[in-house]
Amino acid sequence: MKTKVLSLFFLLSLLSGGSLAAQTKGGVTTLHTTDGWYVGVKGGTLFGTSTFTSFGADKTRVGLSAGISGGYRFNSILSMEAFVKPGQLNLAVRKNDVNANYWLGSDIVRYFAPVIDAEGWDYTNLTSKIGMQHFGLQGNVNLLGFFSSHACRLRLELSLMVSAIRTQTDLVTINGNETVITNDAQWHLGIGAGAQASYRISKHLELGLYGNLTHLSGTRFDHIPEHLYKANHLYEGGVKLTWAFGKDVPTKIQNSYVAAVETPIAAPKQQEPVREEAQEPVTIAVEHTIEKAEPIIQEPVELSFPTIYFVFNRATISTSQMPKMQEILHLLQNNPKTHVTITGWCDTVGSDSVNQRLSIRRAETVKNWLTTRGISTTRIQTIGKGRDFNEKNAAKARRSETKETKENKQ
Repeated sequence: MKTKVLSLFFLLSLLSGGSLAAQTKGGVTTLHTTDGWYVGVKGGTLFGTSTFTSFGADKTRVGLSAGISGGYRFNSILSMEAFVKPGQLNLAVRKNDVNANYWLGSDIVRYFAPVIDAEGWDYTNLTSKIGMQHFGLQGNVNLLGFFSSHACRLRLELSLMVSAIRTQTDLVTINGNETVITNDAQWHLGIGAGAQASYRISKHLELGLYGNLTHLSGTRFDHIPEHLYKANHLYEGGVKLTWAFGKDVPTKIQNSYVAAVETPIAAPKQQEPVREEAQEPVTIAVEHTIEKAEPIIQEPVELSFPTIYFVFNRATISTSQMPKMQEILHLLQNNPKTHVTITGWCDTVGSDSVNQRLSIRRAETVKNWLTTRGISTTRIQTIGKGRDFNEKNAAKARRSETKETKENKQ
C-alpha cells in the first residue's frame, strides 16, 4: 500500500511538469498566485469514541472516510471551504471497561445482568457499525502566510469547522457477525478543529495531509446508552489533493539601460590654397580666419545593468534570463575599463545561513557566466546579502544586481 501511494505521488509530480510560480518573458514577470477558487478530494482513516470506541478490547477498528471539498482563498492567509464526506466506522466495548459487565436489552436499555425471558446481548459481544454523512463548512488560517508571499509552495493551516452529521447505526454481534438491531438515522451538530499541511507541486496542484477532531452534540451516535463516559467524538486523518485555479498577475520590470556614446569632434575645415597665375606674378594676401572648435566635454554616464531573477531555491540562470545576461556582457565588452559588483539576494523563506550561502552562489553564477565569455575576473566582485526583508514580492527578491564599482569610475 505504501509503495502504491509513493508511486502515485511521483506520477503526479511528473504530470505537473514542475511549473514555476513565476516566469519572466520580454521584461515582464508573471507571478501565479493561488488566490481564488479551488476544489479538492480527500480521504483517510476515521475513528470514534462514544459509549463504545474504535479502540476496543480485542482490536483497533479502523474506519474510512472520503469526500470532496471546494472553497475560496481570499489571500495567502485566509480561506473558506465547504465539504461533503461519507464514512463508515465500527465501535466496540473499551478495554478494562466496567461496561463490559453490562447487558443490552432489545429495548436499547442497559441492564446490570441479563433479564429473564427478554432478548438481549452482552456488551462484550457487540459492535456498533456506523455509517455517516458529514456536511460542513470550515475556515482556514495559513500560519506561513504571515511570513511569506503567494509564491511560497508550503502551506500550514489551522482550521475551525461547523457541520451537520447524519448517522445510522446497526448493532452487530462479534461472534456471529449478526445484525441484531437496526436504528433510525439521527442528525448531530458537529463542532471541530483541525490542522493541515500542503505543498504546491505544480502551478495549480497541491498535495497535503490533514487531521481533524469533531465533537458531536445530542445522543450517542453509536446508540449505546450513556453511562460513565461523556465522549462523543470523531477523529480523522488523511490525504488531500487540491486543484487551485488561481490567477496570473503580470509585473513590469524595467531593464532599460543607457549606453555610453562617443560624440566625434568635428575637425575645422581648411581653406584651399590660392593658386597663382604664372603669367602675372601677383602676390595676393589672403586673410585666413579659422575658428577653433571647442571640445565637447562628456559627463561620465553611469551604466545601468538589468536584474537577473532566479527560481525558488535555485542558483542556475534560466533560459528566460539569457537576453539580459547578453546585455550585461555587451556593456562590459563595450566598456573595458568598467569594474562591477554583483550582489545576490534571496526571499525570506528559510534560515539566514541557508539563504546567505544561496545568495553568494547566485552572484558567483552570474560572474562565472561572464568570465567564461572573456570578461576578466579582476573586473568583477561578488557579494551575498542573504534574505531581502524589504522586498515583499518573493519572485523579485530572488535576484542578482550588477552595479558599476564607484572607485573604478573615471
